[in-house]
Amino acid sequence: MFNNVIRPSILGKFLNKYSKIEYDNKYLYLFIKNKQEESFSWREATGFVKINSSIFSSSIEFTFDSTHLKIDFLRKSDCKNSFNVINEFLKNIIDERIINKKNILYKYTQLEYLRDSNVVTLENELLPLFNSYNNQREYWDKSLSIESCKFLNGYLEYFPLTELSIKQLREEFESKTLNNRSSFYDKIESNPLTEEQRLAVIRDNDRNLVLAAAGTGKTSVMVAKALDIIDRGIAESENILILAYNKDASKELQDRLNFRGKDVFSDDNKKPQIKTFHALGREILFNAKKSVKISVFSEKPETLEKWISEWFVTKMESDDKFMEKFINLSYQAINPFDFKSKEEYDSYIRDNDYLTLQDEYVRGYQELLIANWLYLNGIEYEYEPSYVSKQRVEIGFDYRPDFFLTDYDIYLEHFGIDRVGNTRVDIDKDKYNYEIEQKRDLHNSFNTKLIETYHYNWTEKNLESTLYQHAVDNCITIKKRPKDEIFERLNKTEFLVDGIKRYLKCLQAIRVERLSDTDIYTRLEEEKIVNPKEYTELLSSIHSAYVEELRIQDSIDFDDMIIRAITEVNNKNFKPKWTHILVDEFQDISAARMEFLNSLIENGPSPRLTVVGDDWQSIYRFSGGKLELTTQFESRIGSCSTTMLQKTFRYNNSIAFTAGEFVMQNPEQYKKNVVTHTHVNSSQVYLLDSQVSKVENLELKTLRVIEEIIKNEPNASISIIARYRYLLKNTKKEVSKYLPKKEIKYWTFHGSKGLESDYCILIGFFQGKKGFPNENKEESVVEALLPSLDTFEHSEERRLLYVGITRAKKKSYLIADPKATSVFINELLSPKFKLHIASKSFNEKYREIFKCNVCTTGYYKIRKGEYGEFYSCSSGKSCRSNPRICSKCGAPSIDYEKESICNNPNCGFVMKICDVCGRPMKKRDGKFGSFWGCTGYGLKEDQCNNTRKL
Repeated sequence: MFNNVIRPSILGKFLNKYSKIEYDNKYLYLFIKNKQEESFSWREATGFVKINSSIFSSSIEFTFDSTHLKIDFLRKSDCKNSFNVINEFLKNIIDERIINKKNILYKYTQLEYLRDSNVVTLENELLPLFNSYNNQREYWDKSLSIESCKFLNGYLEYFPLTELSIKQLREEFESKTLNNRSSFYDKIESNPLTEEQRLAVIRDNDRNLVLAAAGTGKTSVMVAKALDIIDRGIAESENILILAYNKDASKELQDRLNFRGKDVFSDDNKKPQIKTFHALGREILFNAKKSVKISVFSEKPETLEKWISEWFVTKMESDDKFMEKFINLSYQAINPFDFKSKEEYDSYIRDNDYLTLQDEYVRGYQELLIANWLYLNGIEYEYEPSYVSKQRVEIGFDYRPDFFLTDYDIYLEHFGIDRVGNTRVDIDKDKYNYEIEQKRDLHNSFNTKLIETYHYNWTEKNLESTLYQHAVDNCITIKKRPKDEIFERLNKTEFLVDGIKRYLKCLQAIRVERLSDTDIYTRLEEEKIVNPKEYTELLSSIHSAYVEELRIQDSIDFDDMIIRAITEVNNKNFKPKWTHILVDEFQDISAARMEFLNSLIENGPSPRLTVVGDDWQSIYRFSGGKLELTTQFESRIGSCSTTMLQKTFRYNNSIAFTAGEFVMQNPEQYKKNVVTHTHVNSSQVYLLDSQVSKVENLELKTLRVIEEIIKNEPNASISIIARYRYLLKNTKKEVSKYLPKKEIKYWTFHGSKGLESDYCILIGFFQGKKGFPNENKEESVVEALLPSLDTFEHSEERRLLYVGITRAKKKSYLIADPKATSVFINELLSPKFKLHIASKSFNEKYREIFKCNVCTTGYYKIRKGEYGEFYSCSSGKSCRSNPRICSKCGAPSIDYEKESICNNPNCGFVMKICDVCGRPMKKRDGKFGSFWGCTGYGLKEDQCNNTRKL
């Protein structure tokens, strides 16, 4: 045992805190007034001692794990002798310490992937050592073993740990594992894993995000990762949990895992658990001895619709005010003066139907209120009837008053002006007010009765009282329509059915988002829903009745399985054991499922989470999917390692480019560079018109495309994809007549996810409510309750189209009507998307011939009516435009004040028309020469004698 002393210098006896320092081969002892006060074990030393000498004395420095000591004014001779003695036995201690730290580094960076949670631990363990080495590098290199110096020199640049050095450590681990596990990754799936797939398997951070483009093999990654964890001994099979989106996905994963894991599983009974969120929740409730009886509403969804229908019927039968409330809340109030442009207004009116209780469509919300008031008060009316005279007030339009009260020969006009005559932003105020005067004059000249209401009656909340006063003043009998009759009408029209479906969606949103009454009101108010209080009261009543019904059934629904399981886990009634949790289809995870996942993580043994998904395929917002949990993963869930799967074997580079370029227009999503195994030199995404022999026929055109595919490739798989089932039904009916033996698949865009065919035909690219994208604003209350949507317009519908296009392995066909194209088709016509546009009908100059001259979004389409063919606008009821058919070329001919001009620039035929009634003018001869005379001359009724000079 050593017993060595370092004493103060002469000056140090007065200035030094310590009276002496003693040491042996185990400890350093510090004395104050010759009494031992402190001691330090050499095993805690992080570096060699350092001596600094001056003329009269020396100082010595010691560095320990938690302390740095510098003692001045010591005898030079004592320090010199002690320096070599102490450092000699520190050599072995530091060598041992380096071996220990080397093992720690090996444990955290080479035995496993460096996890974020281990970074601080690793830094705390190794940084003091590297700092000490850096301060005495030359001495350390001379004193320590070659192995120790090699280690220190090799890793010095990594500490302190930075983003770059952490990345380097991880890349070294990845490179080593890729090499060592190459054979496993070659054989674990039917095809060798791509490098991206291998990296997704290897990366085992606390949080791992795998973003998989369509067809890039995310299921292979899930299976390979689970088996890799087991094969490398990182975790036992039973400590791995795989969560699938639904039963089908769960079964596919289970089958793949069983087949691929035959050589990995040591015990057939010990395999990773693969469950849906609901199944796991139910299992947790069962283990906690809670009720797990599943409601009939969950097992048979049609019973839920039946229950809510009966609930509404019962309420209406027992409460007159409830029926009135239901009718009033069936449509969202909209102020036309709030629109900032004609295009914005036109689009809204085009995309939203206003169906009255009399089962007719009107052009706006205020007209709907008037129509329903008339109906409820027993006043018979016609909507937009022909006037007694064909005389025109507006150029190009026959005069049709808004309403005609049939029992009283009274016309009712609702004028869109405020108190000072202001109009909507897109309407010429002076012209509109002038036309109001003309209409009044017209009624006076034909001695017809006109009553008027105004936009300001509605804004001042006195529209109904104004109607009532008009009725009193004009001796119009008000007789409240019987409740039974109203209810029968609600049942006969779509009014009741549509309302019930809407509120059922609201109930589902409330359940999946776990909304309180306050949450409901807040969301409605934030989305500027009119009457948020009334909606909240109604929705609260529905939800309370539903919860009570579940209580009576003594059962739980799918949402309860998750919500109640969270409570049991957080209350420690269930202890999660999983060390690794893998989640499939993460882009569609709901807030409740994420909360469930967090409860498993927070109450478990610090499990590692790997989520696999594709933000480009997030299409289930209606089921509660919160895309921002994927696109904002780090800020919302935590730091992670991200891997992108961008190599696809399903489709070619043309499909990948067009679909990818289209979906990436949304800047709120991840950018990916999808690489394909198959390369082609020309576009394989085709845009076709929906005409056959110049006649619009979507179903027959689809059949023609199928026949052409079969002609070239008889055994090819073919799928039809549409936004709505009715389109698939109509198309299947047509195709089956001619190809009864050919197996054609019919998918909705939502239903097509995860499927594939050689050729896919995408249909239904209309404008508006039943179009694609769906632009229906009627569901604004439902929308307000659903998870927030990224701000990019039509973002989810855009992802839906991406899903549809990427179902095709060889070619994807889009069939659309050039004269009623949706905004998606208009966008895809841009050269940057590289579509193969296979029809000249999509040429801008050709389409311009059919562009509506009244509204901003419509095109003229030929219709067949009682008196033959005619043109009308594709915007439907929202646009009144009905141009003539040019007698020369068949194109639309637009009426101006005195003539109708063909819209086809290659024709340009001009027909003279009457500036009074709009009928064609005919060249006639009179005693003063030739002149233009109205063809209405000589009619028995509504004769027009208007003439005009040649």
